[in-house]
Amino acid sequence: MATYYVKKDNKSQYYWTLLSDKNGKTICMSSEAYVSKQGVKDSIAWNQANGTTKSIKDLA
Repeated sequence: MATYYVKKDNKSQYYWTLLSDKNGKTICMSSEAYVSKQGVKDSIAWNQANGTTKSIKDLA
């Protein structure tokens, strides 16, 4: 399993990281910072709803 963590950067904006409960390593993180805590929570909700894809596109 994994856990989302909401953090604040040095500009007082919010972002999230998703850390593995097994080894504590970062699985993914938000690609932008949010002015409001609600904005970061909405981003987490979107990620939870849309993060179930199994498709992989190799652009290398």
